[in-house]
Amino acid sequence: MALQIKETQGIFEILGKISSNNTFFLKRHLEFLIESNESTIISLEKVSALDTSGAHLLEQLYHKAMKGNKIISFIGEQNRNIQQVMTATRTKYILSHDRI
Repeated sequence: MALQIKETQGIFEILGKISSNNTFFLKRHLEFLIESNESTIISLEKVSALDTSGAHLLEQLYHKAMKGNKIISFIGEQNRNIQQVMTATRTKYILSHDRI
Protein backbone atom coordinates (compact mmCIF):
# COMPACT_ATOMS: atom_id res chain seq x y z
CA MET A 1 0.00 0.00 0.00
CA ALA A 2 1.29 3.45 -0.89
CA LEU A 3 1.54 5.94 1.95
CA GLN A 4 -1.66 7.94 2.41
CA ILE A 5 -2.60 10.79 4.71
CA LYS A 6 -6.29 11.32 5.42
CA GLU A 7 -7.90 14.01 7.54
CA THR A 8 -10.90 13.04 9.66
CA GLN A 9 -12.36 15.45 12.20
CA GLY A 10 -9.08 17.33 12.58
CA ILE A 11 -6.91 14.22 12.97
CA PHE A 12 -4.40 13.46 10.22
CA GLU A 13 -4.17 9.71 9.84
CA ILE A 14 -1.16 8.07 8.18
CA LEU A 15 -1.90 4.79 6.42
CA GLY A 16 0.76 2.47 5.01
CA LYS A 17 4.51 2.09 5.50
CA ILE A 18 6.76 4.92 6.67
CA SER A 19 10.23 4.24 5.29
CA SER A 20 13.25 5.92 3.77
CA ASN A 21 11.48 5.59 0.40
CA ASN A 22 8.81 8.13 1.35
CA THR A 23 10.24 10.26 4.17
CA PHE A 24 10.91 13.23 1.85
CA PHE A 25 7.26 13.37 0.79
CA LEU A 26 6.03 12.80 4.34
CA LYS A 27 8.34 15.46 5.79
CA ARG A 28 7.20 18.05 3.28
CA HIS A 29 3.53 17.31 3.87
CA LEU A 30 3.72 17.22 7.67
CA GLU A 31 5.84 20.39 7.81
CA PHE A 32 3.10 22.16 5.87
CA LEU A 33 0.47 20.88 8.32
CA ILE A 34 2.52 21.97 11.33
CA GLU A 35 3.15 25.43 9.90
CA SER A 36 -0.52 25.87 8.95
CA ASN A 37 -2.00 24.88 12.31
CA GLU A 38 -1.40 25.85 15.93
CA SER A 39 -2.19 22.28 16.97
CA THR A 40 -1.74 19.14 14.89
CA ILE A 41 -2.83 15.61 15.75
CA ILE A 42 -1.23 12.83 13.73
CA SER A 43 -2.47 9.26 14.07
CA LEU A 44 0.00 6.45 13.57
CA GLU A 45 -2.57 3.79 14.46
CA LYS A 46 -2.82 2.51 10.86
CA VAL A 47 0.88 2.60 10.00
CA SER A 48 1.69 -0.90 8.79
CA ALA A 49 5.49 -0.62 9.11
CA LEU A 50 8.08 1.91 10.27
CA ASP A 51 11.83 1.94 9.73
CA THR A 52 14.48 3.88 11.64
CA SER A 53 14.57 6.78 9.17
CA GLY A 54 10.81 7.18 9.58
CA ALA A 55 11.07 7.15 13.39
CA HIS A 56 13.81 9.79 13.31
CA LEU A 57 11.78 11.91 10.88
CA LEU A 58 8.82 11.92 13.28
CA GLU A 59 11.15 12.93 16.12
CA GLN A 60 12.61 15.71 13.98
CA LEU A 61 9.12 17.04 13.21
CA TYR A 62 8.22 16.86 16.90
CA HIS A 63 11.21 19.05 17.80
CA LYS A 64 10.55 21.45 14.95
CA ALA A 65 6.97 21.94 16.13
CA MET A 66 8.12 22.56 19.69
CA LYS A 67 10.71 25.12 18.56
CA GLY A 68 7.97 26.92 16.63
CA ASN A 69 5.70 26.94 19.71
CA LYS A 70 3.27 24.60 17.97
CA ILE A 71 1.43 21.70 19.54
CA ILE A 72 1.86 18.31 17.89
CA SER A 73 0.49 15.02 19.14
CA PHE A 74 1.39 11.65 17.69
CA ILE A 75 -1.17 9.01 18.66
CA GLY A 76 -0.81 5.30 18.10
CA GLU A 77 1.32 4.14 20.98
CA GLN A 78 -0.56 0.83 20.97
CA ASN A 79 0.27 0.08 17.31
CA ARG A 80 2.45 -3.04 17.46
CA ASN A 81 3.79 -2.32 13.96
CA ILE A 82 5.75 0.69 15.24
CA GLN A 83 6.51 -0.15 18.88
CA GLN A 84 9.76 -2.07 18.32
CA VAL A 85 11.34 0.56 16.06
CA MET A 86 10.22 3.46 18.26
CA THR A 87 11.75 1.73 21.29
CA ALA A 88 14.99 0.78 19.50
CA THR A 89 15.50 4.33 18.17
CA ARG A 90 14.55 5.89 21.52
CA THR A 91 11.85 7.97 19.87
CA LYS A 92 8.86 6.45 21.67
CA TYR A 93 8.71 9.48 23.99
CA ILE A 94 7.09 11.56 21.21
CA LEU A 95 3.99 9.36 21.28
CA SER A 96 1.05 10.74 23.21
CA HIS A 97 -0.20 8.56 26.04
CA ASP A 98 -3.73 9.82 25.52
CA ARG A 99 -6.16 8.11 23.20
CA ILE A 100 -8.38 10.42 21.23
